Amino acid sequence: MSILPPADLKPEDVPAGLMEAMGPWMEKSLASGALVSTGGLHPASSGRRLQGGSGAVVVTDGPFAEAKEVIGGYAVLEAPDMDAAARIAGEFLQLHIDNSMPDVVLELREIAGGVNI
Repeated sequence: MSILPPADLKPEDVPAGLMEAMGPWMEKSLASGALVSTGGLHPASSGRRLQGGSGAVVVTDGPFAEAKEVIGGYAVLEAPDMDAAARIAGEFLQLHIDNSMPDVVLELREIAGGVNI
């Protein structure tokens, strides 16, 4: 699950109520095994984009002018199927909606060919 907040969202704009609500949800989800790992990402302005379309690696420092949305964080979920994963992700999104952040988008994808070591 990738979390796509508005591109201009700053950490100080995240409501305190959301941070308080996420704590118990994360504890419950970790304890049940549904949440494997999660984390926030530094802003796109401190990132780099690597592209290979020219036949060579081209590195561009952020910020990226064409970005309308940025990936602000990630979560790895353990679920028996996509419907179950969508329910878990929906709970997480509802925390945002209930705490004055309705414009967040979650992108849910299955990890392809993951290897457990």
